[in-house]
Amino acid sequence: MILLGLILGIQVTKAQVLDEIVAVVADRIILRSDIEVAFEQFSKQTGNTHDSMKCEILKQKLIENLMIIKAQVDSLPVNEERIDAEIEERIRYFSKQYGGEKGLEEVAGKSILEIKNSQRENISNNQLIQEMQRKIVKDIKVTPTDIKNFFNSYPKDSLPYYSAEVELAQIIIEPKVSKESKQAAYEKIVELRRRIVEGGEKFSTLALIYSDDKISASNGGELGYFGRGMMVPEFEAAAFRLKPDSISKIIETTYGYHIVQPIQRRGEEVNARHILIMPKIYSTDMELARQKLDSVIQLIKIDSISFEKAAQKFSDDAETKGSGGFIGSGGLGNSRIAVDELDKNVYLNISSLEPGEMSEPELMFLPGPEQKKAWRIYYLKSETPPHVANLKDDYQKFNGMAFNKKQNDAIQKWVEKNRKEFYIQVNGPFANCKQISDWVSKGK
Repeated sequence: MILLGLILGIQVTKAQVLDEIVAVVADRIILRSDIEVAFEQFSKQTGNTHDSMKCEILKQKLIENLMIIKAQVDSLPVNEERIDAEIEERIRYFSKQYGGEKGLEEVAGKSILEIKNSQRENISNNQLIQEMQRKIVKDIKVTPTDIKNFFNSYPKDSLPYYSAEVELAQIIIEPKVSKESKQAAYEKIVELRRRIVEGGEKFSTLALIYSDDKISASNGGELGYFGRGMMVPEFEAAAFRLKPDSISKIIETTYGYHIVQPIQRRGEEVNARHILIMPKIYSTDMELARQKLDSVIQLIKIDSISFEKAAQKFSDDAETKGSGGFIGSGGLGNSRIAVDELDKNVYLNISSLEPGEMSEPELMFLPGPEQKKAWRIYYLKSETPPHVANLKDDYQKFNGMAFNKKQNDAIQKWVEKNRKEFYIQVNGPFANCKQISDWVSKGK
Protein backbone atom coordinates (compact mmCIF):
# COMPACT_ATOMS: atom_id res chain seq x y z
CA MET A 1 0.00 0.00 0.00
CA ILE A 2 2.89 2.35 0.72
CA LEU A 3 4.39 1.66 -2.72
CA LEU A 4 1.00 2.43 -4.25
CA GLY A 5 0.93 5.68 -2.30
CA LEU A 6 4.38 6.71 -3.49
CA ILE A 7 3.71 6.00 -7.14
CA LEU A 8 0.09 7.09 -7.43
CA GLY A 9 0.28 10.05 -5.09
CA ILE A 10 -1.96 8.64 -2.35
CA GLN A 11 -0.91 10.03 1.01
CA VAL A 12 -0.84 7.00 3.32
CA THR A 13 1.15 6.49 6.52
CA LYS A 14 0.83 4.08 9.43
CA ALA A 15 0.04 6.92 11.78
CA GLN A 16 -2.12 9.64 10.31
CA VAL A 17 -0.65 13.07 11.03
CA LEU A 18 -1.89 16.56 10.55
CA ASP A 19 -0.26 17.66 7.30
CA GLU A 20 1.83 20.81 7.17
CA ILE A 21 4.28 22.62 4.94
CA VAL A 22 7.82 21.77 6.08
CA ALA A 23 9.79 23.49 3.30
CA VAL A 24 9.43 25.92 0.43
CA VAL A 25 11.68 26.22 -2.65
CA ALA A 26 10.64 29.31 -4.61
CA ASP A 27 6.94 28.60 -5.32
CA ARG A 28 7.13 24.86 -4.67
CA ILE A 29 6.13 23.37 -1.31
CA ILE A 30 7.21 20.18 0.45
CA LEU A 31 4.65 18.63 2.81
CA ARG A 32 5.33 16.67 5.95
CA SER A 33 3.31 13.80 4.45
CA ASP A 34 5.77 13.72 1.51
CA ILE A 35 8.56 13.02 3.99
CA GLU A 36 6.58 10.52 6.08
CA VAL A 37 5.46 8.41 3.11
CA ALA A 38 8.98 8.28 1.65
CA PHE A 39 10.44 7.46 5.08
CA GLU A 40 7.96 4.65 5.66
CA GLN A 41 8.79 3.08 2.31
CA PHE A 42 12.54 3.46 2.92
CA SER A 43 12.19 1.84 6.35
CA LYS A 44 10.23 -1.03 4.89
CA GLN A 45 12.89 -1.70 2.25
CA THR A 46 16.02 -1.28 4.40
CA GLY A 47 14.93 -1.79 8.00
CA ASN A 48 16.43 1.62 8.89
CA THR A 49 13.97 3.41 11.15
CA HIS A 50 16.27 6.15 12.44
CA ASP A 51 14.60 9.55 12.33
CA SER A 52 17.75 11.15 10.87
CA MET A 53 16.76 9.58 7.54
CA LYS A 54 13.85 12.02 7.39
CA CYS A 55 16.41 14.82 7.21
CA GLU A 56 18.20 13.03 4.36
CA ILE A 57 14.90 12.60 2.54
CA LEU A 58 14.08 16.27 2.97
CA LYS A 59 17.49 17.26 1.61
CA GLN A 60 16.91 15.09 -1.47
CA LYS A 61 13.49 16.66 -2.01
CA LEU A 62 14.98 20.15 -1.71
CA ILE A 63 17.49 19.26 -4.44
CA GLU A 64 14.81 17.71 -6.65
CA ASN A 65 12.57 20.77 -6.37
CA LEU A 66 15.51 23.04 -7.11
CA MET A 67 16.21 21.04 -10.27
CA ILE A 68 12.57 21.20 -11.36
CA ILE A 69 12.48 24.99 -10.97
CA LYS A 70 15.80 25.50 -12.78
CA ALA A 71 14.73 23.12 -15.57
CA GLN A 72 11.58 25.18 -16.05
CA VAL A 73 13.60 28.41 -16.08
CA ASP A 74 15.95 26.87 -18.67
CA SER A 75 12.95 25.59 -20.71
CA LEU A 76 14.19 22.01 -20.71
CA PRO A 77 11.85 19.76 -22.71
CA VAL A 78 9.41 17.12 -21.51
CA ASN A 79 8.17 14.34 -23.75
CA GLU A 80 4.38 14.22 -23.58
CA GLU A 81 4.24 10.86 -25.38
CA ARG A 82 6.57 9.34 -22.80
CA ILE A 83 4.43 10.80 -20.00
CA ASP A 84 1.26 9.29 -21.48
CA ALA A 85 2.97 5.92 -21.94
CA GLU A 86 4.28 5.87 -18.36
CA ILE A 87 0.87 6.82 -16.96
CA GLU A 88 -0.76 3.96 -18.86
CA GLU A 89 1.97 1.55 -17.74
CA ARG A 90 1.47 2.46 -14.09
CA ILE A 91 -2.31 2.09 -14.35
CA ARG A 92 -1.93 -1.31 -16.04
CA TYR A 93 0.55 -2.52 -13.43
CA PHE A 94 -1.49 -1.51 -10.38
CA SER A 95 -4.79 -2.55 -11.96
CA LYS A 96 -3.33 -6.02 -12.31
CA GLN A 97 -2.21 -5.99 -8.65
CA TYR A 98 -5.68 -5.00 -7.40
CA GLY A 99 -7.88 -7.12 -9.64
CA GLY A 100 -8.60 -4.57 -12.35
CA GLU A 101 -9.33 -0.86 -12.68
CA LYS A 102 -12.36 -1.04 -10.38
CA GLY A 103 -10.25 -2.56 -7.61
CA LEU A 104 -7.58 0.10 -8.11
CA GLU A 105 -10.17 2.88 -7.87
CA GLU A 106 -11.46 1.43 -4.59
CA VAL A 107 -7.96 1.22 -3.07
CA ALA A 108 -6.93 4.65 -4.30
CA GLY A 109 -10.21 6.37 -3.48
CA LYS A 110 -10.04 8.06 -6.89
CA SER A 111 -11.38 7.42 -10.37
CA ILE A 112 -8.96 6.21 -13.04
CA LEU A 113 -9.18 9.63 -14.69
CA GLU A 114 -8.32 11.36 -11.40
CA ILE A 115 -5.37 9.00 -10.85
CA LYS A 116 -4.09 9.72 -14.38
CA ASN A 117 -4.41 13.47 -13.89
CA SER A 118 -2.59 13.34 -10.55
CA GLN A 119 0.22 11.37 -12.16
CA ARG A 120 0.88 13.73 -15.04
CA GLU A 121 2.61 16.40 -12.94
CA ASN A 122 4.65 13.81 -10.99
CA ILE A 123 5.96 12.14 -14.13
CA SER A 124 6.59 15.47 -15.84
CA ASN A 125 8.61 16.62 -12.82
CA ASN A 126 10.65 13.40 -12.88
CA GLN A 127 11.46 14.04 -16.52
CA LEU A 128 12.58 17.59 -15.72
CA ILE A 129 14.85 16.28 -12.94
CA GLN A 130 16.38 13.72 -15.31
CA GLU A 131 16.90 16.34 -18.03
CA MET A 132 18.54 18.71 -15.55
CA GLN A 133 20.85 15.97 -14.30
CA ARG A 134 21.80 15.07 -17.86
CA LYS A 135 22.58 18.70 -18.60
CA ILE A 136 24.78 18.99 -15.50
CA VAL A 137 26.86 15.87 -16.21
CA LYS A 138 26.78 15.71 -20.03
CA ASP A 139 30.40 16.83 -20.41
CA ILE A 140 31.79 14.73 -17.56
CA LYS A 141 34.64 12.43 -18.57
CA VAL A 142 37.36 10.60 -16.67
CA THR A 143 40.98 10.35 -17.71
CA PRO A 144 43.51 7.68 -16.70
CA THR A 145 44.94 10.25 -14.30
CA ASP A 146 41.51 10.73 -12.70
CA ILE A 147 41.18 6.97 -12.21
CA LYS A 148 44.67 6.65 -10.75
CA ASN A 149 44.09 9.58 -8.37
CA PHE A 150 40.76 8.09 -7.28
CA PHE A 151 42.42 4.75 -6.57
CA ASN A 152 45.24 6.44 -4.65
CA SER A 153 42.70 8.32 -2.52
CA TYR A 154 41.87 5.02 -0.78
CA PRO A 155 44.00 4.28 2.32
CA LYS A 156 45.85 1.04 1.63
CA ASP A 157 44.14 -0.71 4.54
CA SER A 158 40.71 0.35 3.28
CA LEU A 159 40.88 -1.02 -0.27
CA PRO A 160 37.92 -3.32 -1.04
CA TYR A 161 38.34 -7.07 -1.22
CA TYR A 162 36.86 -8.76 -4.29
CA SER A 163 35.83 -12.41 -4.50
CA ALA A 164 36.73 -14.59 -7.49
CA GLU A 165 35.36 -13.18 -10.76
CA VAL A 166 35.00 -14.38 -14.31
CA GLU A 167 34.40 -12.89 -17.73
CA LEU A 168 31.80 -15.32 -19.05
CA ALA A 169 29.92 -15.15 -22.33
CA GLN A 170 27.32 -17.35 -23.99
CA ILE A 171 25.74 -18.06 -27.36
CA ILE A 172 22.20 -19.45 -27.45
CA ILE A 173 20.70 -20.89 -30.62
CA GLU A 174 16.96 -21.54 -30.63
CA PRO A 175 15.40 -24.04 -33.07
CA LYS A 176 13.33 -22.47 -35.82
CA VAL A 177 9.80 -23.62 -36.57
CA SER A 178 9.56 -25.35 -39.95
CA LYS A 179 7.07 -24.32 -42.64
CA GLU A 180 5.44 -27.73 -42.33
CA SER A 181 4.93 -27.30 -38.59
CA LYS A 182 3.41 -23.85 -39.06
CA GLN A 183 1.06 -25.21 -41.71
CA ALA A 184 -0.03 -28.08 -39.46
CA ALA A 185 -0.75 -25.66 -36.58
CA TYR A 186 -2.69 -23.36 -38.89
CA GLU A 187 -4.82 -26.19 -40.22
CA LYS A 188 -5.58 -27.32 -36.66
CA ILE A 189 -6.75 -23.85 -35.54
CA VAL A 190 -8.86 -23.55 -38.71
CA GLU A 191 -10.59 -26.82 -37.88
CA LEU A 192 -11.20 -25.77 -34.26
CA ARG A 193 -12.73 -22.47 -35.39
CA ARG A 194 -14.97 -24.33 -37.86
CA ARG A 195 -16.17 -26.66 -35.11
CA ILE A 196 -17.16 -23.65 -32.97
CA VAL A 197 -18.67 -21.39 -35.67
CA GLU A 198 -20.32 -24.03 -37.89
CA GLY A 199 -20.60 -27.03 -35.60
CA GLY A 200 -21.82 -25.17 -32.52
CA GLU A 201 -19.30 -26.75 -30.16
CA LYS A 202 -18.46 -24.84 -26.97
CA PHE A 203 -15.39 -22.62 -27.15
CA SER A 204 -14.49 -23.37 -23.52
CA THR A 205 -14.61 -27.13 -24.05
CA LEU A 206 -12.30 -27.06 -27.05
CA ALA A 207 -9.95 -24.68 -25.22
CA LEU A 208 -9.75 -27.11 -22.32
CA ILE A 209 -8.90 -30.02 -24.63
CA TYR A 210 -6.71 -28.45 -27.31
CA SER A 211 -5.25 -25.07 -26.29
CA ASP A 212 -1.46 -24.95 -25.86
CA ASP A 213 -1.86 -22.18 -23.26
CA LYS A 214 -2.28 -24.69 -20.44
CA ILE A 215 -2.80 -22.03 -17.74
CA SER A 216 -5.89 -20.52 -19.36
CA ALA A 217 -6.98 -23.86 -20.87
CA SER A 218 -7.70 -25.20 -17.39
CA ASN A 219 -10.26 -22.38 -17.09
CA GLY A 220 -11.87 -22.95 -20.46
CA GLY A 221 -9.47 -20.54 -22.17
CA GLU A 222 -10.54 -17.60 -19.97
CA LEU A 223 -7.77 -15.06 -19.36
CA GLY A 224 -9.48 -12.72 -16.90
CA TYR A 225 -9.67 -8.94 -17.28
CA PHE A 226 -6.73 -7.19 -18.91
CA GLY A 227 -6.07 -3.64 -20.08
CA ARG A 228 -4.47 -2.19 -23.16
CA GLY A 229 -0.79 -2.93 -23.57
CA MET A 230 -0.91 -6.13 -21.51
CA MET A 231 -1.19 -8.47 -24.51
CA VAL A 232 0.60 -8.63 -27.84
CA PRO A 233 -0.89 -6.04 -30.25
CA GLU A 234 -2.59 -8.41 -32.72
CA PHE A 235 -4.33 -10.31 -29.93
CA GLU A 236 -5.30 -7.18 -28.01
CA ALA A 237 -6.80 -5.49 -31.08
CA ALA A 238 -9.22 -8.37 -31.64
CA ALA A 239 -10.16 -8.67 -27.97
CA PHE A 240 -11.09 -4.99 -27.71
CA ARG A 241 -12.68 -4.67 -31.16
CA LEU A 242 -15.07 -7.63 -31.17
CA LYS A 243 -18.46 -7.85 -29.49
CA PRO A 244 -18.90 -10.24 -26.52
CA ASP A 245 -19.33 -13.91 -27.49
CA SER A 246 -18.26 -13.31 -31.10
CA ILE A 247 -15.40 -15.38 -32.53
CA SER A 248 -12.34 -13.73 -34.01
CA LYS A 249 -10.67 -14.64 -37.24
CA ILE A 250 -7.42 -16.56 -36.89
CA ILE A 251 -4.74 -14.37 -35.33
CA GLU A 252 -1.03 -15.04 -35.70
CA THR A 253 1.34 -13.80 -32.96
CA THR A 254 4.86 -14.67 -31.87
CA TYR A 255 3.30 -17.45 -29.75
CA GLY A 256 1.43 -19.16 -32.57
CA TYR A 257 -2.17 -19.08 -33.85
CA HIS A 258 -5.13 -17.91 -31.75
CA ILE A 259 -8.87 -17.57 -31.90
CA VAL A 260 -10.41 -15.14 -29.42
CA GLN A 261 -13.85 -14.90 -27.86
CA PRO A 262 -14.45 -11.68 -25.86
CA ILE A 263 -16.64 -12.27 -22.79
CA GLN A 264 -17.24 -8.82 -21.30
CA ARG A 265 -15.92 -5.27 -21.69
CA ARG A 266 -15.52 -3.11 -18.56
CA GLY A 267 -14.22 0.38 -19.29
CA GLU A 268 -10.67 0.04 -20.59
CA GLU A 269 -10.52 -3.64 -19.67
CA VAL A 270 -11.81 -6.75 -21.35
CA ASN A 271 -12.21 -10.37 -20.31
CA ALA A 272 -11.74 -12.93 -23.07
CA ARG A 273 -11.19 -16.60 -23.85
CA HIS A 274 -8.69 -17.85 -26.35
CA ILE A 275 -7.38 -21.02 -27.91
CA LEU A 276 -3.69 -21.09 -28.77
CA ILE A 277 -2.14 -23.60 -31.14
CA MET A 278 1.64 -23.39 -31.15
CA PRO A 279 3.65 -24.80 -34.07
CA LYS A 280 5.57 -27.77 -32.77
CA ILE A 281 9.34 -28.01 -32.61
CA TYR A 282 10.43 -31.41 -33.88
CA SER A 283 13.66 -33.32 -33.35
CA THR A 284 14.76 -32.36 -36.86
CA ASP A 285 14.40 -28.67 -35.93
CA MET A 286 16.53 -29.22 -32.83
CA GLU A 287 19.15 -30.98 -34.93
CA LEU A 288 19.28 -28.08 -37.42
CA ALA A 289 19.80 -25.66 -34.49
CA ARG A 290 22.63 -27.86 -33.20
CA GLN A 291 24.22 -27.90 -36.65
CA LYS A 292 24.05 -24.11 -36.80
CA LEU A 293 25.75 -23.83 -33.40
CA ASP A 294 28.43 -26.32 -34.50
CA SER A 295 29.11 -24.14 -37.54
CA VAL A 296 29.46 -21.05 -35.34
CA ILE A 297 31.86 -22.92 -33.04
CA GLN A 298 33.98 -23.93 -36.02
CA LEU A 299 34.17 -20.31 -37.23
CA ILE A 300 35.39 -19.25 -33.79
CA LYS A 301 37.96 -22.06 -33.59
CA ILE A 302 39.56 -21.17 -36.91
CA ASP A 303 39.68 -17.48 -35.87
CA SER A 304 37.28 -16.48 -38.63
CA ILE A 305 35.27 -14.57 -36.02
CA SER A 306 35.67 -13.75 -32.32
CA PHE A 307 33.27 -15.20 -29.76
CA GLU A 308 31.95 -11.70 -28.99
CA LYS A 309 31.24 -10.94 -32.66
CA ALA A 310 29.66 -14.37 -33.12
CA ALA A 311 27.34 -13.75 -30.14
CA GLN A 312 26.28 -10.39 -31.56
CA LYS A 313 25.63 -11.91 -34.98
CA PHE A 314 24.18 -15.35 -34.24
CA SER A 315 22.93 -15.60 -30.64
CA ASP A 316 19.17 -15.64 -30.07
CA ASP A 317 19.49 -14.37 -26.49
CA ALA A 318 18.33 -10.75 -26.62
CA GLU A 319 19.57 -10.04 -23.09
CA THR A 320 23.26 -10.78 -23.73
CA LYS A 321 23.90 -10.64 -27.48
CA GLY A 322 24.26 -6.83 -27.46
CA SER A 323 27.18 -7.09 -25.02
CA GLY A 324 28.95 -9.76 -27.05
CA GLY A 325 27.27 -12.55 -25.09
CA PHE A 326 28.74 -11.51 -21.73
CA ILE A 327 26.68 -12.37 -18.66
CA GLY A 328 26.27 -9.71 -15.98
CA SER A 329 28.07 -6.93 -17.82
CA GLY A 330 28.79 -4.19 -15.30
CA GLY A 331 28.83 -1.27 -17.75
CA LEU A 332 31.67 1.08 -18.63
CA GLY A 333 33.49 -1.84 -20.23
CA ASN A 334 33.31 -4.02 -17.10
CA SER A 335 32.17 -7.49 -18.18
CA ARG A 336 33.17 -9.38 -15.04
CA ILE A 337 30.78 -11.11 -12.69
CA ALA A 338 31.49 -12.52 -9.22
CA VAL A 339 31.55 -16.30 -9.17
CA ASP A 340 29.23 -16.37 -6.15
CA GLU A 341 26.64 -14.49 -8.21
CA LEU A 342 26.49 -17.21 -10.86
CA ASP A 343 23.69 -19.74 -10.93
CA LYS A 344 24.85 -23.01 -9.40
CA ASN A 345 24.25 -24.94 -12.64
CA VAL A 346 26.16 -22.35 -14.66
CA TYR A 347 29.11 -22.61 -12.31
CA LEU A 348 29.13 -26.40 -12.59
CA ASN A 349 29.13 -26.14 -16.38
CA ILE A 350 32.18 -23.87 -16.50
CA SER A 351 34.13 -25.14 -13.49
CA SER A 352 36.37 -27.33 -15.68
CA LEU A 353 37.09 -24.61 -18.26
CA GLU A 354 40.39 -22.79 -18.54
CA PRO A 355 40.44 -19.12 -19.62
CA GLY A 356 40.06 -18.96 -23.40
CA GLU A 357 38.10 -22.23 -23.65
CA MET A 358 34.52 -22.90 -24.75
CA SER A 359 32.17 -25.46 -23.22
CA GLU A 360 30.55 -28.28 -25.16
CA PRO A 361 27.06 -27.48 -26.52
CA GLU A 362 24.30 -28.23 -24.01
CA LEU A 363 20.55 -28.47 -24.31
CA MET A 364 18.80 -25.96 -22.05
CA PHE A 365 15.27 -24.83 -21.15
CA LEU A 366 14.43 -21.24 -22.03
CA PRO A 367 12.64 -19.10 -19.40
CA GLY A 368 8.85 -19.16 -19.59
CA PRO A 369 5.97 -21.57 -19.02
CA GLU A 370 6.33 -23.10 -22.50
CA GLN A 371 9.58 -24.84 -21.46
CA LYS A 372 11.08 -24.38 -24.91
CA LYS A 373 14.51 -25.83 -25.52
CA ALA A 374 17.61 -24.31 -27.10
CA TRP A 375 21.34 -25.02 -27.50
CA ARG A 376 23.96 -23.06 -25.56
CA ILE A 377 27.73 -22.81 -25.26
CA TYR A 378 29.82 -20.82 -22.76
CA TYR A 379 33.10 -19.02 -23.27
CA LEU A 380 35.36 -18.32 -20.31
CA LYS A 381 37.39 -15.30 -21.32
CA SER A 382 39.21 -14.73 -18.03
CA GLU A 383 39.24 -15.71 -14.38
CA THR A 384 40.42 -13.54 -11.50
CA PRO A 385 41.12 -15.08 -8.07
CA PRO A 386 39.98 -13.41 -4.83
CA HIS A 387 42.14 -10.35 -4.19
CA VAL A 388 42.53 -6.94 -2.63
CA ALA A 389 41.61 -4.29 -5.18
CA ASN A 390 44.37 -3.13 -7.51
CA LEU A 391 44.46 -1.01 -10.63
CA LYS A 392 45.67 -3.78 -12.93
CA ASP A 393 42.84 -6.21 -12.21
CA ASP A 394 40.13 -3.72 -11.29
CA TYR A 395 40.73 -0.79 -13.62
CA GLN A 396 37.20 -0.81 -15.03
CA LYS A 397 35.64 -0.89 -11.57
CA PHE A 398 37.60 2.17 -10.48
CA ASN A 399 36.84 3.76 -13.83
CA GLY A 400 33.13 3.48 -12.99
CA MET A 401 33.59 4.66 -9.39
CA ALA A 402 35.71 7.64 -10.45
CA PHE A 403 33.14 8.54 -13.09
CA ASN A 404 30.27 8.36 -10.58
CA LYS A 405 32.20 10.49 -8.09
CA LYS A 406 32.92 13.11 -10.73
CA GLN A 407 29.22 13.21 -11.63
CA ASN A 408 28.18 13.50 -7.98
CA ASP A 409 30.72 16.28 -7.41
CA ALA A 410 29.37 18.15 -10.44
CA ILE A 411 25.80 17.88 -9.16
CA GLN A 412 26.82 19.01 -5.68
CA LYS A 413 28.68 22.00 -7.14
CA TRP A 414 25.60 22.85 -9.23
CA VAL A 415 23.36 22.65 -6.15
CA GLU A 416 25.66 24.92 -4.11
CA LYS A 417 25.60 27.52 -6.88
CA ASN A 418 21.93 27.46 -7.81
CA ARG A 419 20.26 27.15 -4.41
CA LYS A 420 21.45 30.70 -3.63
CA GLU A 421 19.34 32.07 -6.49
CA PHE A 422 15.96 31.06 -5.04
CA TYR A 423 13.94 31.64 -1.92
CA ILE A 424 14.28 28.59 0.34
CA GLN A 425 12.68 28.13 3.75
CA VAL A 426 12.55 25.13 6.09
CA ASN A 427 9.96 25.08 8.88
CA GLY A 428 9.31 23.29 12.14
CA PRO A 429 11.53 20.51 13.52
CA PHE A 430 13.20 19.97 10.13
CA ALA A 431 14.85 23.39 10.44
CA ASN A 432 17.22 21.75 12.96
CA CYS A 433 18.41 19.01 10.57
CA LYS A 434 22.22 19.09 10.37
CA GLN A 435 22.08 17.74 6.82
CA ILE A 436 20.45 20.96 5.58
CA SER A 437 21.95 23.49 7.99
CA ASP A 438 23.59 25.37 5.12
CA TRP A 439 20.26 25.54 3.28
CA VAL A 440 18.56 27.06 6.34
CA SER A 441 21.30 29.48 7.32
CA LYS A 442 21.91 30.75 3.81
CA GLY A 443 18.40 30.49 2.43
CA LYS A 444 16.85 33.77 1.47
